[in-house]
Amino acid sequence: MFDEGQNWKVKITNWLFDLGFVAVGFTGSKPIEGLDLLLQTRFEQNMATPFENKEIRLRVDPKAVWQDCKGIAALAYPLPHTVGPVQGEGVLARSAVGGDYHRVVNQRLKELSEKMVADHWPGELRWQVDTGPLVERAFALRAGIGWIGRNQQLIIPGYGSFVSLALLLLDREIPSDEEITNQCGNCRKCVQVCPAQILGKELFAAQNCYSYLTQSKDVLAMGAGQGLGLRIFGCDTCQEVCPYNQTWLQEELKDLSPARPKRGVDLLTALSMTKGEFKKDFFPTAAGWRGKGVLQRNAFLAMRQAQDPRLNSWLTAGEKSQMPPILTPYLQDNGEE
Repeated sequence: MFDEGQNWKVKITNWLFDLGFVAVGFTGSKPIEGLDLLLQTRFEQNMATPFENKEIRLRVDPKAVWQDCKGIAALAYPLPHTVGPVQGEGVLARSAVGGDYHRVVNQRLKELSEKMVADHWPGELRWQVDTGPLVERAFALRAGIGWIGRNQQLIIPGYGSFVSLALLLLDREIPSDEEITNQCGNCRKCVQVCPAQILGKELFAAQNCYSYLTQSKDVLAMGAGQGLGLRIFGCDTCQEVCPYNQTWLQEELKDLSPARPKRGVDLLTALSMTKGEFKKDFFPTAAGWRGKGVLQRNAFLAMRQAQDPRLNSWLTAGEKSQMPPILTPYLQDNGEE
């Protein structure tokens, strides 16, 4: 370990907290032990989503991603407090509103890198925010910033799980932090409320998670479509019941800032939005990356599930040629040709 490792650990940690991160931990560059076998089993049993990188070594071994990597900082950036939906509105997850967390966290890490360079960091660095191959939760666990709960979320002591995760890869060794003990105990609240009933099992069937289904472009089975309820993008159900998130949720309710993004979406507005409206309202958020059609599909399913009377009027008045192609299978199910 180079001589100034501890000093750089303190500097990097302080800079990250100044930039708004709520948790920072450090670990080495060794592969995550046993994770490769777990991932392989999930792929073999068709329990993974198409979003997951199938190059398993890239997901567990930092040196496979960047051969010069010698240390990793695991980082957690807070999601914004939001205004909840009103009755009858479609629902967005907290990670899907406000500025796209990928862009926000990338900008913060760019600012960090500038601080490090200005202070004569003696090496190089890389980072990833959600879309990189390494399993961020696994490295965050080993870096000691939290534990992975039964809801598959990284839970940070004293804060909760409403965060986005990132990894900072360094070509210098930094003193590692100790892993902390899982503190879920016998609590099974998330298991009980999971709408897909996939938590608390030996393997996590991510392809059945409602958060994934709201992002999938596949034709959803009738049961899955009904189960989505009013969800338009993402699902916070398992996090909202977690005891470790209750303080955060109470603070969100007390937050009266006019800048809080809204999680509620008028279903008819979402269903009938134009390309221009999509670019204005959704593209700047993390809900925009799958495109306009997926959001409209989800709004259609939500209106059908809620028996919203506006849906029949929309179908009657709508020009079939202007309807998103992704809706075709559902229009046929709805009795439309």
